[in-house]
Amino acid sequence: MVIMRNFTVKNIDLNGLLIAVATDETGADWYASQKFFQPDTLKLVFEKNGVIVSMHHDVSALWPGEGSVAEVATENIPDGFCLNGKWVFDGIQIKPRTYTAAEWQKKADEQRQVLLKEAAATTTDWRTELQLDVIAEDDKVSLIKWMAYIKELKELNLNNVTNEGAYNKIAWPKLES
Repeated sequence: MVIMRNFTVKNIDLNGLLIAVATDETGADWYASQKFFQPDTLKLVFEKNGVIVSMHHDVSALWPGEGSVAEVATENIPDGFCLNGKWVFDGIQIKPRTYTAAEWQKKADEQRQVLLKEAAATTTDWRTELQLDVIAEDDKVSLIKWMAYIKELKELNLNNVTNEGAYNKIAWPKLES
């Protein structure tokens, strides 16, 4: 099985045409090396942290970018494997990804940002109406509830979110009815 690691990409000028060339850490050219891959294997592009970002059975359909490429026998592909960021190649096999504490915190913060963005989109018109003093009383009541929700989201402490269990236990604020 072929594994080519740590590609670098540079652009070369070929008679006025800019061409991207990728070479691995040994200096092997990507295009010249494609002939060494077996036709009946799955080829993977994976990042330095092992996360699989692309795959194809036809090696010529892949571009390694700044990553690495490996081939895996079809019988060694785990059930449920797909390109969703939740799988890694560890140099030998495809395995489910284990997230770091920092990645779990980032995921929690990204979810908070999604909720804040949705809240902002909902309240934008009401805020303008309030500033212009043309807001209907029922909209004003709704705006007050949404603002309390936004405040709770912003104050939510996510520092203890360091694993999947903690992420799943986040008590996201609920909008008061």
